Amino acid sequence: MPNPFKTPTPDPFHRIIDKLHLNENTIILIIASFIGIIGGFGAVGFRTLISFIQTIAIGGDSNILEIVSALPWYKKVALPFIGGLIVGPLVYFFGKETKGHGVPEVMEAVALRGGRIRSRVMVLKAFVSAVTIATGGSVGREGPIVQIGSSLGSSLGQWLRLGQERLKVLVACGAAAGIAATFNAPIAGVMFTVEIILGNYAITTLVPLIMSSVMATIVGRWYFGDIPAFEIPHYGLESPWEIGPYILLGIACGAVAVGFIKVLYFSEDFADKIPLKGWFKTPLILLLVGVMVMYFPQVYGVGYDTITQVLKGELLWYMLLLLIPVKMLATSVTLAAGGSGGVFAPSLFLGAVFGGLFGTLMHSLFPDVVLSSGAYAVVGMSAMVAGTTHAPLTAFLVIFEMTGHYKLILPLMLCSILASFIASVLKKDSIYTLKLTRRGVDLSQGMEVSIMQTTQVRDVMNRDMVVLDESMAFNDLLQKVINSNQPYFYVKNTEGNYQGSFNVHDVKEVLNEESLVGVVVAKDLVPISLSPAIEMDATLAQCMRKLSIYEMEELPVVDNEHSNKLIGRVGRRDIINIYNREILRQGSLGLKFIQGKLPGKFPTQNFVDLPDGCEINLIPVTPSMQGQTLQGLDIRHTYEVTVVAINRSGERGEREVLIPAPEEILKKGDMLVVIGNGDALKHLKDAFHLPS
Repeated sequence: MPNPFKTPTPDPFHRIIDKLHLNENTIILIIASFIGIIGGFGAVGFRTLISFIQTIAIGGDSNILEIVSALPWYKKVALPFIGGLIVGPLVYFFGKETKGHGVPEVMEAVALRGGRIRSRVMVLKAFVSAVTIATGGSVGREGPIVQIGSSLGSSLGQWLRLGQERLKVLVACGAAAGIAATFNAPIAGVMFTVEIILGNYAITTLVPLIMSSVMATIVGRWYFGDIPAFEIPHYGLESPWEIGPYILLGIACGAVAVGFIKVLYFSEDFADKIPLKGWFKTPLILLLVGVMVMYFPQVYGVGYDTITQVLKGELLWYMLLLLIPVKMLATSVTLAAGGSGGVFAPSLFLGAVFGGLFGTLMHSLFPDVVLSSGAYAVVGMSAMVAGTTHAPLTAFLVIFEMTGHYKLILPLMLCSILASFIASVLKKDSIYTLKLTRRGVDLSQGMEVSIMQTTQVRDVMNRDMVVLDESMAFNDLLQKVINSNQPYFYVKNTEGNYQGSFNVHDVKEVLNEESLVGVVVAKDLVPISLSPAIEMDATLAQCMRKLSIYEMEELPVVDNEHSNKLIGRVGRRDIINIYNREILRQGSLGLKFIQGKLPGKFPTQNFVDLPDGCEINLIPVTPSMQGQTLQGLDIRHTYEVTVVAINRSGERGEREVLIPAPEEILKKGDMLVVIGNGDALKHLKDAFHLPS
């Protein structure tokens, strides 16, 4: 059969494969290495930008604590305010996703948007975070670096037109590169991404992450030197009896971590209620941070100088006690104001301070068992990070790599696991996932549930509907009903406000009452007690719940419950189609198809019956199909066969199932899931020279 279709230009990813004659997995490793190098330089550039702005703001970028302590009081107060004047307008007018700590936004992009992140996030996030930190915002640089690296990986993957599974891997590679380079911790970079961003330990995911993390670490060590992030004395587990105090430390850190999470989100809620524009609110709230810096310069910026002091046992117990609530509040206020920065470094800070205080107490009570408070500060860092993130593996690995001491590995592991367990018992969500949960995204319940909780009615509603004026005469109304194939009819008043709805059966009932035909208008057909509607900003989960309560097949959509302006309709079928589309997009056709009617003994969620004579087949994409779109091939019209999914598989077994969008370009190795009757399928196979 001659091929009448013109082959379009292949995407950049497959042009690279064809030019280099390498398989797809090898190319992905090369791309991951490239992201690692660029991500490493991104981390270097971000830290350099912070140092540059810090030099302008306070006159230096080293010995920060000493410099800030020597500043006049009015400058300590004014610097965060000035930073807010710069950050506020940029965040609220140009990129609201750059507000806050960044990691939840990456998690949401991976879980719900197939790894797609806007390219401008890289530049904007770097600048607003650098300004926030350099002018005294009490936040960390790790969250922004994760978001910057992830945005880099996403932008490159989108340019290469990769499928969403590979795109997610490149986003994760960017995140791993950022963590690895900034902490000089390649293993922790991988574990952070796997445990927090992806939740996926598949070997096909781990290998690119490792490559990216290693390359980023090489860049970081080349620029910053191969030294631990914190240089501390050689601590160790001095006595087996110390296990007891360490167990108590892990439990206590879990509880304190939950307290930190609650203070953070309470502050954000409180700030949201202040009736001021966001760009104006930011500098005003940051004045509070300036006041705290005036009395406690230790909370200025990232706070690594203070952490080092605590690890060396140089701060007195009462200062450690005061710094715990002050740091919690300073970080919470910075983020609530709209500042940009991470919560990883504040968790390290709180862990070191609380661990140091706990160690001091234990040393005073058991001087023969607990010899130094510094070791407890190190372990406290790990435990606090585990408690806030619910990621114990990342927590003890990052502290192990940052300090370079193996002798504390046992208490590090023990306290991290205990803190994570206690925190998860006290509060289901971590400091990252709580931000998503408050938006209606519950990643613990699976991708499909999150889709139902985050997709809004406005995204699926249908504006094609029969709308009647409330005063429309019955004869005119009847003509509308006769000429329409819609089951529901919606009534509005002269202002366009929704008044109610009726169906065909309601009209039939009136037809039997001949005396009413001449006097009935549209509004008279609307039930008095039942006129439910759904707001366009409601989620699909809320809509489905209302459909079930009122036992209806579709609902009218209004702009909001106050104005009640009628703008569209949404049906149960629309919601189910979205749900099924996302299942197909993320998984595979994990259903067993049976020809004919289903026997009652089979559970309907595992088996689907097909009409008599219908079959479902999996056919390979032939060379003549490659490079074509489904719209161009027009398989449904030409052969009366429907393509229900496109199954893409890599050489190592990774797989993604795509919804057959008309513009989707078919690639080498694709398999089409098609459905049709036997004769139509045979016709299709013969046309493309496929075995029957």
